Amino acid sequence: MLGTGTTVSLALNEEEKNLVQEILEERQRTLLLEISHTDHHDFKRTLLKNAEVIESVLRQLALHA
Repeated sequence: MLGTGTTVSLALNEEEKNLVQEILEERQRTLLLEISHTDHHDFKRTLLKNAEVIESVLRQLALHA
């Protein structure tokens, strides 16, 4: 798991889970576009890190489907 090692648990109903997943997927698509359009190395690294965190959360949501 990425991050500082702190674990947070959320109790989401199906509607909430689906909405969170939809929001994260949209942000992931936006990040991928931003990554492909930036030439600034440090900014690109930050965007890639954010994309990795989103992917990790999406995987965890999928495991609890």
